[in-house]
Formats: sequence, C-alpha cells, structure tokens
Amino acid sequence: MKKKRIVPLVLSAAMLVSLATSCSNTAENTPSPSQTPTPTPSVSAGVEDGYIPAPYTVSSEDELTAKFLDPVFYENEDGPTIGVTLLGVIVQDGKYFRDLDNDQELDDFEDWRLDDETRAKAMAAALTDTQLTHQVANVMAYSPKSTKTEEVVDENGEPVWTLMYSPTGGFGGGGDEGATNIEWLNTSKSRTFVLRANPETEVAVWFNNGLEQYSEYDAIANGEVTVPFFCFTNPIAHGLPNSEGVAAASLGAGNADAVLEDAQLDRQVMWAKGVDGLYGPQVDLATDPRWSRNNSTYGEREDMSAEIAANLVKGYQNGDQGMVEGSVLVTIKHFPGDGAAYNGFESHGQTGRYRIYSTENSLADYQLKPFIAAFEAGAAGVMPGYSQPIVDERIAPQSITYNGETYDIRFGGRGNAFNEDILQTLLRDILGFDGLINSDSLQMAAQQGVEDLTPYERMVQFIKAGCDAGVISFDGFNINTGAEGGEDAEDPSDLLDQALAAGDVTREELENAAYHRLLPQMQSGNLDNPYRDLEESVATVDGVTPDVEALAEEMQLNSIVLMKNSNSALPLSDTSVKVYVQGFNQNDDADVSGMVSALEAAGYTVVDDYNEADVAYLRVTPTIVGTGSSNLAILDLAEDVETPVYDDNAKRTDETALITTVAGMDDFQEIAEAVHANGGKVVGEINASNAWILTEMEPYCDALLGTFNNTDDAIAQIVSGAASPSGKLPMTMVADASVIALVETDLNGEVWDVCVSPNDVPGYVKDQYMDADVLAASPSGSYAYKDADGNLYQSGFGLSY
Repeated sequence: MKKKRIVPLVLSAAMLVSLATSCSNTAENTPSPSQTPTPTPSVSAGVEDGYIPAPYTVSSEDELTAKFLDPVFYENEDGPTIGVTLLGVIVQDGKYFRDLDNDQELDDFEDWRLDDETRAKAMAAALTDTQLTHQVANVMAYSPKSTKTEEVVDENGEPVWTLMYSPTGGFGGGGDEGATNIEWLNTSKSRTFVLRANPETEVAVWFNNGLEQYSEYDAIANGEVTVPFFCFTNPIAHGLPNSEGVAAASLGAGNADAVLEDAQLDRQVMWAKGVDGLYGPQVDLATDPRWSRNNSTYGEREDMSAEIAANLVKGYQNGDQGMVEGSVLVTIKHFPGDGAAYNGFESHGQTGRYRIYSTENSLADYQLKPFIAAFEAGAAGVMPGYSQPIVDERIAPQSITYNGETYDIRFGGRGNAFNEDILQTLLRDILGFDGLINSDSLQMAAQQGVEDLTPYERMVQFIKAGCDAGVISFDGFNINTGAEGGEDAEDPSDLLDQALAAGDVTREELENAAYHRLLPQMQSGNLDNPYRDLEESVATVDGVTPDVEALAEEMQLNSIVLMKNSNSALPLSDTSVKVYVQGFNQNDDADVSGMVSALEAAGYTVVDDYNEADVAYLRVTPTIVGTGSSNLAILDLAEDVETPVYDDNAKRTDETALITTVAGMDDFQEIAEAVHANGGKVVGEINASNAWILTEMEPYCDALLGTFNNTDDAIAQIVSGAASPSGKLPMTMVADASVIALVETDLNGEVWDVCVSPNDVPGYVKDQYMDADVLAASPSGSYAYKDADGNLYQSGFGLSY
C-alpha cells in the first residue's frame, strides 16, 4: 500500500470545488479505483471555503473489493485529522470536515467544532430507521480469515479482499476463496462487531480500513449518513498471568500501579490496530467459590478490585475524563455483579439464572465497589450481568449511600438487561452512569427472567429497560410461533423494525440508544477519522512491544504466591539436586515439558524416575465445572465424584453426574511419599485461580506455590531463588466441603438448597456471617483452609523468602 498523504492546511483555490456546485451521488460521478488522489500543493494564499471531492470513486461492488484504497488524511492545525477514501471533504473557515452524508453541506454532526453531545444527537436524528435498528445489534464475532500478513497478500505484498474477509462473517477462516463478504455486509447492516482474533498489525490495519472503505461506499450507494464500524474485542492476552494473577501481583505490591501502566501500553496497541472498545474488564467480585467465572475476575478483595477497575479505565480510555482522543472504550461487566451466584451456577445457562443477596447490604458493601470505582474513573460502557435477582424471603434488605444520599435498592425479578430497577434506577439515577449500556443478554440461553415473553416482547423490554445495544439472537426462534428453528426465524433487527412500526418502540428511544453508541466514537476521534495509517501503526506497536513484554515478565514473577514453605524447602539454591517433574490435570495428559526445560536451563538435573529424585516438582491444574453447566461444581481435587444435577430453575433433580477436577491424585500422593521416604522434598504447584479444597495435596507438600497460568520461566525463577515470591492469594481457599454444604430448606412449600456460607460476601469475611456450629465443625475452625504449618489461606496471604 502507498504511503498516506497528509494534505496541507493551505490549499490552492484551484483545487477546491465550490459548495454551490451540486454533485450527485450516482456511480457516474464516482471516481474509479484506478484513479489515485492528486497531492494538493501548498501555496501562501489563504484557504478558500469549498469542497474537495473524494480522492477515489468506485462504480460497483466488484470495483470496491478489487483494491484496498490508501486513506487520505487532512490535518487541521487546531482540530482532528480527517480521513476519507470515498467521501469528500468540506472546507469551511479554513478547516476540514468529513462529509459523512456526501451532500457537500456542513451538518452539525460533521462539525467537530461543536460539542460531542450536540453532534451525537444530530447524527442519531439523521440516521434512517433501518440504521437505527441495526445500531442496536452487535455481531458476536467477526475476524480476518487469517491473522498472518503473509496469508492475506498477493505476490506483490498487497492485501487481497477475498483473503481477508470471510463471506459469512464469523470467527475468520472458511468460505469460498473467490468470494467476498460484500453480500454478508450488505445483509447484516451492522456497524459493530467483536474481533475474536489478535491479528498482526498489518492485517489489523487493512481489516479496519477495508471495512471503513465499505461503510463509505454503502452510505453513498444508499444515500445515507456514513456510520463508521466500531470494533470491540474481549481483552487480548499479551503475556500477563490471568486476571486473578494480576490481582495477586497487585495485592503483593500493595497497589495496582502496574495495571495502569499495562493498560496505557495496551491502549496504544489496540488503537493502532483499529480496536475501538473492550468487552471488559470483568470486575465481578468473586464471592461464591463454585462460580466458574471466578478465574476471570480480579478476586474477592473489593478494594483492590476497585483500584484495578479504576486503573484499567484510566489506562484504556487515556485518562479519567471519560472518552477522549485515542480512547479505547471500556465496557465494565457484569453489572451489578454476577459473582453473587446462587450456589455457584453460572448465568449463561438457565440453571444459573439467579444471584442472591442473603446478607444485608452486601450489594453496596462488596459487589458494587469495583463498578463504582470504574464509573468514577470515567468508564464509558457497562455490560449488565445475565442473572436475575432472587426476590423471595432469602434476600436481605439492600441499600446504598452514594453522594450523601441513602437509597433503598429495588430489584424486580427480571434479568439485569430487562430490569428497569437495575438499569434505570440503580445504574443511571443513583450511580449517575450516562454511558453506553451494552448487553449480551438477548443471546444464547441467557435470557433470564423473560421466559414469559415472546422474542418480540423480549426485544421491546430490552430497549424499555434501558439497553442501548448488544449481541442479540434468539437461537432460531420463530417470531410468530415461538418455535425454534425453521425458515421463518427472523433477524433480531427485524423485530425492532416491527416494534418501531407498531409503536411499541419509539424512534426517540432508538435515537437515544444510537446517541450512546455514537457519542464515544466522536469523543475518541473515530468518527472524523476511522482509518489507521499503516506505517504509524506498525511503528507504534513495534515501539511499545518491548515495554509490554518487560512489564508482562515482571507481573508473571510478582503474581506467584508462596503458600507453604516448611523448613525453608524453597528456594532450591543447590542446583546439583535431581528433580522429578510431573503434572496432573483433568484429562491425565498434562504436558510439563516447558517446566522441565526451564528447570534444566536454571541448572538442575531433571530425572525420569521419582525414586532417583532429591526433589519432586508436582504441578496440579484442576478444572472447574464449566460455564452454563447444570451440574453442581465441586472443589475437591478428585475424579469421578458424584454431584447433583439441577433443573432450569436451580432446583435439585434426582439425577447425578460424575465430575473430575483432576485425575491421578493417588499417584501424586504415592510419588510424594516415596520421595519423602528417600529423604527428599516435595514442591507442589496449584493453579490457584479457584478456591480449591487442598486436603488431597497440601499435606504431602513441603512447599506449595499458587500460580495463575504463569510462564514456566517465571516459576523456575521463584523455585531457584533467582526471584523472591511476592504475590498474595486473590481468593480464599475453602477449608473443606462442610463449609460450602447445601442444606435442603423449605421456603413457603418449595424446597431449595441453601448454602451454609453466604454466596454474596467474599471468603475472607464469610466467618462473620456463618453459623458457629458450622465453623466449629470445620477442620480449620474457619471457612478458610489451614495448612499443616498453621497458615490460613485467606485472600491477601502469601509468604516470601
């Protein structure tokens, strides 16, 4: 691709087309892709008001997809850079404006001198009904066919449309190599998608710029306002431990400064690649130990989670003033906290439909704190949780004092995305959030609390409750019959079209939703210039990558938790010892070759027979019951444990299932005993992202490390003493099954399973809310696990050398 052209501020009057000259939007008046833009010479004379025609035109979809056009940029000395391919540029008062509707007149939504709120409202009002309804629906997955530059270019190194875009959208890959995705783009009409891959910089820039090229073409062809694409992504792994590991490192440091630094660096990478927003971070507080999404939270310490949430917002959004130039929008999730999960069931499945607040004011005291910190730092987006609150006698009174006022919190029984009490009253009225409410709750099996409504009614309620946008599907529901599948299943946006026509949803409501979608695009600069310059993006990513890698390496080390160290078993300062390494996981196929290599690189001799070893290094990586499961999760390190199965209303059935968290613990113990019998030591490693019951592991270990998908090199440095452990547990480890036992309880003639420890408060404070008899029966006298050395494995605990 050619180097970008920056058009100088001072233009030759001869290059300007008078605004009085009408220019039609027909294909005959649209330049050919073979026509390249002519650089505009600078002169000493002042700039005359006028119009700069589009640098390119195309006359057909075939021409559109024949070539990736180099965007042309116009720099304003005291304003944003304007980027175009197929749109013209208005010049007024010596300044450049992107002609979004291609009418050669400066509209309010095109005038960057106006405040962003005025522009966003004006643009929402200018959109067609179809554009408005399609602003609501997000595409769940849309990624390049390959993340590798070499796989999307021709023999000359030029990007090829058919190698870049799948004709069916989706996760990338597949599709007819000779087909383009133009038909899918035309049909989908969406301008918001979720990037599910991490493309190389060149691929990301081309992918972004090609879509913006299409958006301009489509608007011109249909006589509409150009709406830029908005690319969300889930947080992309870039070398850090998992999120609970980030919390472990932050707890060890006593602050979340490294989180802010990382987010600032990652923002630059994302912006350079054309990523506009994050579906994250997930700041739900981890309060029920069985919940399958605990390992993607920042743990159970509400104050640290709050600090991390605030720093993530400040880092990604480029400060604490909300969206500004270069911001990547943060979507804090899942409001008001899905972590208070009823007995740990996860709300992507209907068994996990409920969250429960059985402890007075637990919502304000614990669950809401990370969200409030994020909002106060300027978070521009929020994602409601999928669950619905239990509203019977199991719920305790909830209130919140905010900005000097105390409010009783109401709930209603619908899921968060359909619940005015949650979105309108608590979120907007009490907490003052005025950004984008973006929900996934109208897809998969996560439509909790609206089972009594038809898909049409659910869609209407989604808007009425206050949602602005989201990933939406009804799993093939027929709008007329409610049956699944069939040719009559309708696109979700069609439901909004029908609702708008029927008056069940008003244009004012859809314009308000579009306003919340468009405003951050204007604030970040994405509306005036959605294109990325290839050379600048590559230079940016290459420039920050060393800093990203160095910080990731530091956090990998700082997150590892030394949980036990009897008789100073660690560090292994004598590298002449012989070490045996084995891993244990759910499928009994753990690969520890990386750890073997790391230990050998540190100077140790690794042996194949534990009977010859001075030290056994035994890694345990358990698996929790997965997202949306109806099987009650277990926290024991065991295989083929019988567990009850629950129905869609979270009631116990007569069925049971066999669950394995980790296989081979008998072998673990046999190895440990043999090594001890030979006078050796046992070092255990547990993936501490969940609150595992450690009775089958800890007593057999002289030292125990808690890890969070850390690199083998970082772990080996801790083992050898090249680095000292400083991480602290982000979650409290459970003492044994007795402190999370479920008791069948009759509530108004219905039998429910009630946990002996509350689902809605963090592990480190559960003791104060539990029955004394339950605590007395615990082997530790507490909810928390106590090891053979007397260490209590509460969140915040960690040893060092």
